[in-house]
Amino acid sequence: MQEGTIMQEGSVIQEGAFVQGETLVIDFPKGIPGFEEYSQFSMRLEEDSPLAHLTVEDDEDCGFLLLQPQALFEEYVTTLELDDDAAILLDCNEGEDVDMWVIVTLGQDDMRDSTANLRAPLLINRRAQKGVQMIIDNDAFSSNQPLFMY
Repeated sequence: MQEGTIMQEGSVIQEGAFVQGETLVIDFPKGIPGFEEYSQFSMRLEEDSPLAHLTVEDDEDCGFLLLQPQALFEEYVTTLELDDDAAILLDCNEGEDVDMWVIVTLGQDDMRDSTANLRAPLLINRRAQKGVQMIIDNDAFSSNQPLFMY
């Protein structure tokens, strides 16, 4: 197994590979579970925010709101051990840093009901412009973690 370091909040703008407001095309070779028919996504980082938009390249009406999890969940993991399959899909070199994002589900009637999927983060290799969704086998992380406490 290969260990990849998941960068901390804000790392996505380092090394000039992805800057705020820029759009990158990210290839998810296996798609995203539930959306396997799509593999090419445009990713755009919101300025001065831990949020990004991930939109299907061929269908701009289909997409996700992403969050850098450490921005709201300080106890969230910052390193994960990548299995060989994930490292290959990410075109990840040993010890190479990848970015971690989680999918946000917005509350339909009340924004305070919005949640983040901490159980299955998206891992993005900026250099290779590849992504995978990885399941974390840890009951401490919920697939529908509330973003707001009220």
